[in-house]
This record gives sequence, structure tokens and C-alpha cells, in this order.
Amino acid sequence: AGDSTPCTEAQDHDCKCAPGHSCADEPCQFCQRLPQCEPGHELTRIGEVNFQFECKPCETGTYSSSRNGWCRNWTDCESSGFITLREGNSTHNSVC
Repeated sequence: AGDSTPCTEAQDHDCKCAPGHSCADEPCQFCQRLPQCEPGHELTRIGEVNFQFECKPCETGTYSSSRNGWCRNWTDCESSGFITLREGNSTHNSVC
């Protein structure tokens, strides 16, 4: 049996569900399979009590380079004193 301590500390209902699944409702009585999100998208949860999951495109200024990844901010080259060689897009970070 695995150590369940991290789940308790995080108060994470999703620990009850198998990898690739998440709670379908607030008390987490049911688990549901999560959609596989393509690069350039991230998983978003809709609903307060009963949950639906869908993939939404990364917003401008963020990117997700892998399947089932989260959208992260592009690196701000200028603020670090570098020049932007290539702007980021929904699937790639900026290149400094």
C-alpha cells in the first residue's frame, strides 16, 4: 500500500481516483476519465458540485508543450536582460 500522507495534507480528493481520472462530484463518490489534452491546451474543470472536464486552448502569453500539460507563461526575455529571438506560441516557449 502506498503512503497516503501527501494526499491528506493537500486535501486532494483526486487522490482517490486512479491516474488519468478525477472526481466527478464534490464529495468524490465517483471518478471519471479525464480527456487527453493536446499540446497548446490545458485541462479545465467546469462546475461547482458536479464536474465536467474539457481541454481549453492556452491563453495568449502561455504555452503547453506536452500532452496533458498545463499552460505556463512564456519566458519574459527582456525583463531578464535578454533579447527575444522568437515569440512564444501556444505550444512553445519564447526563445531568448
